[in-house]
Amino acid sequence: MSKTLHTRRDPAVNFYSPIIPLSLISYLLSFKAGLESLFYSSKPKAPPEEPRTAWEQVTSEIQHRINRHEQHWWQRSGYALAVLLRNAGYSDVAQIKILEFFARRIANNLGVTNEPGAQRWKSFMTDDNNPIELSWDWHTGVERPTVRFSIEPVSLDAGGPSDPRNERAAPEFKKSVLQALPDTDMSWFDHFETFFSEGTDRNSVEGHPSKVFWAFDLGEKEVTSKAYFFPGYRARATNSTNLQVISEAIVSAPSCKPEKLGAFHAFATYVHEHEKSGAAPLELDMLAIDMIDPGQSRLKIYFRNRQTDFQSVRDTMTLGGRVANRDMDQGLARLRDLWDALFEQEGDSVPLGRADHRTAGILYNVEFRLGSVQTPKAKIYIPVRHYARSDAHIVTSVSKFMDSQRHEKRTGEKTGDTRLEQTPAEGQDPTSPASAAYAQALSTIFTDDAVSTRRGLHTYIACSVQTGGALRVVSYINPQEEKLRKPIPPSQQEEDSR
Repeated sequence: MSKTLHTRRDPAVNFYSPIIPLSLISYLLSFKAGLESLFYSSKPKAPPEEPRTAWEQVTSEIQHRINRHEQHWWQRSGYALAVLLRNAGYSDVAQIKILEFFARRIANNLGVTNEPGAQRWKSFMTDDNNPIELSWDWHTGVERPTVRFSIEPVSLDAGGPSDPRNERAAPEFKKSVLQALPDTDMSWFDHFETFFSEGTDRNSVEGHPSKVFWAFDLGEKEVTSKAYFFPGYRARATNSTNLQVISEAIVSAPSCKPEKLGAFHAFATYVHEHEKSGAAPLELDMLAIDMIDPGQSRLKIYFRNRQTDFQSVRDTMTLGGRVANRDMDQGLARLRDLWDALFEQEGDSVPLGRADHRTAGILYNVEFRLGSVQTPKAKIYIPVRHYARSDAHIVTSVSKFMDSQRHEKRTGEKTGDTRLEQTPAEGQDPTSPASAAYAQALSTIFTDDAVSTRRGLHTYIACSVQTGGALRVVSYINPQEEKLRKPIPPSQQEEDSR
C-alpha cells in the first residue's frame, strides 16, 4: 500500500515543477533577448520613403476637386512651373504656396483642354497660342534666380458662340486675384482697362484677339502681379496712333501730373525722331503696370523694331544716343557677346535671318516711374524662337554668358577690356549652380529631342543694363504641350507600384 502511494500521483494536485535557480533563469532570459536582438537586427531595413515634392503634395490635395480642363493645365504647365521653382531653390513652404495659387486661381482660367473638337482661344501670349509663358530670371548671375509667369485669362467658352471675344474671363479672374492677393492695388488697372476698351469696336482685331495679360512675380514670401494692355483697339477706333492713345491714357491716369512725366516725354520724342530719320516706324504694342500704389508703380511701354542688326540694337538701347555713360557702354559690350553667342555671327550691320511673322524683329520696352525726369530705361527682348539654332544652343550660350559674368563680378577681375574674356581659376568649376539647375529643369520638363534638335521652347531672352554695366538676363519659356515629358500623378504612381 505504501509503495502504491509513492508511485501514483494525481496530476492536478500532486505535480511539482523542478526547482531552477534564479540565476539560471536570468541567464536564460538574457540569452533569449540576445538571440532576438541578433535576429531582428539581421533583417534588412526598409529604405526610407522619398519625401514628396511640393507638386506631388499639392496634386494629392487638389486632384479630386478640379475638372478635366484644370487637370490638363495643372499636369502640364503647373508641373513645368513646379520644376522651375524647385530648381531655382525656393523653400518647400514657398513652392507649396505658389503652386496652390496656380492650382486654385490659374489652372481654371486658361481655357479648355486640348481634346478632339475643342475650340481653343488664339491667345497672343505665344506664337502657338498657348495662353501661358514661364520665365527664369537669372538676375546678373550672382543672385539666386527667381521664377515668374504670365497668362491671358481664358474662359472655357472663349472663341465659341457664347463667348466669341473671351469677355467672360476678365471680371471673374480679376475677382479671383483680389481674393488671393488682397493687397493688389487696382486703381491704375481699372483706369487703363476702361480707357483702352472705351469706344472700341468689339469685333475689331489688332493682329490678334487678346486684350489684357497678367503676370505674377513669385517671391519667396509673396506673389505680386502686373497687367498688360493693348492700345491698338482704341487707336483703330479713334483713327489715332498707338503712341497717341498711350499718351492720352497715361496723362489721364490717377496721380499722373504733367510735371511727373518727363521720362515719358523723352521717349515720345525719341519715337518721333526715329520716324523722321526715315527708318521703319516703331510698333508700340503694349502698356504695362505694376499692381501697386501708382506712386511706386512702373509704367512700361513695349515696342517692336523690325530692324535686326546690332547697330539698330545699340541705337534703340541708348534711345538714339540719349543714354551715354560707362554703364551703358559696358552693358552693350556684354550684350554683344551674348548676341554673337546666340546667333553665331559678328558685325554690327549684319541682320538676323529672315522671319515673316507678327512677332519677328526685336521687341523692347522702356520703363519709368512718376516723377522720373531722366531718360527711361530700355530693355531688349531677343526673339530667339525665330533666329537661334536650337533650344539646346540657347541654353548653352546663356549659361556660359551668365557663368562668365558671375565669375567676373565675384572675382572683381579688371582687365581693361569690358568684353567677357575672363576664365575661371585653375581647378574651379566653370558651371554655376544656377546654370546646372536651369539645364536640369529643362531636361526634366521637356523631351531630349525637343531641347536638342528644335527651337520654340525659349520665346525671348531679355536683357537690361544694370548699375556697374552688368546685364540682367531673363529666359522666357513656352511650355509647349507636345514637347513636355508627362509627369505621373502620385495616385497613378501608387497604383503602378501595387
